[in-house]
Amino acid sequence: MPATPEEFAQLSEAFNYNDKDKDGSIQFDEFVSMLADLEAEIGPDEARIGFRAIDTNGDGVIELDEFVSWWTER
Repeated sequence: MPATPEEFAQLSEAFNYNDKDKDGSIQFDEFVSMLADLEAEIGPDEARIGFRAIDTNGDGVIELDEFVSWWTER
């Protein structure tokens, strides 16, 4: 289900917060930091699997559209 405009605004804000270097994408180290902020107890292998699952185009980073899809499909 697509995000409502309000959900998209909230998710965009969360994405921008976690995009620490402000390059328009979330790299793996930023993803791990996000998981730590969420107090997720996930090991490095599980984090890598999760990252790859969210990075649906396989380019090695999570873009805003992938981030929004991940959250709205949960």
